[in-house]
Amino acid sequence: MAGKFDSIRIKKIALRAEGFLELEMAEHALAELEKASRLGLSCNPNIFYLEGTALHRLRKYREALYPLGQAVLLEPTNIKIWLLIGNCQKRIGRCDLAIESLENALKIQPNSPVALYNLACYQALAHHPQECLKYLSRAVHLDSKYRDYARKERGFQLLYDNPEFQNLMRGNAKPVGAR
Repeated sequence: MAGKFDSIRIKKIALRAEGFLELEMAEHALAELEKASRLGLSCNPNIFYLEGTALHRLRKYREALYPLGQAVLLEPTNIKIWLLIGNCQKRIGRCDLAIESLENALKIQPNSPVALYNLACYQALAHHPQECLKYLSRAVHLDSKYRDYARKERGFQLLYDNPEFQNLMRGNAKPVGAR
């Protein structure tokens, strides 16, 4: 019966931490998650993910990578963990590892517009314009709202004069691989 009781305790701690995160109270979320650690209940992918999320919100990107790494080890097919790892890697200046994280996300969900868009951003930051356009094109064709995001994204500044980028922003480009 202890296992079921522990499961309920983990869910309650996670719900409270999620509530604090929704209220932009990341420090309180971390304090709540510390309870799971003190009770020996922290070896849970959601608890690790929430800890990584709270640290990310506090701009402690390097610190966030440890719990996110633990979460992805326990739940390697959870795309939201890969997305957050990628964002942390980008923010600490490791675009190469951010790209790798998003490529892992796309192995899980090949047609995830958010993963494609973020991968395009990281490719642009890594000065890989053709790779950027390939992923951005796919994202935009799956969900047109990413065209609007791309117009405002400073990471794409290097591509503003690129004719392929301009066509994509006008809606004239076919997705890469389309006939």
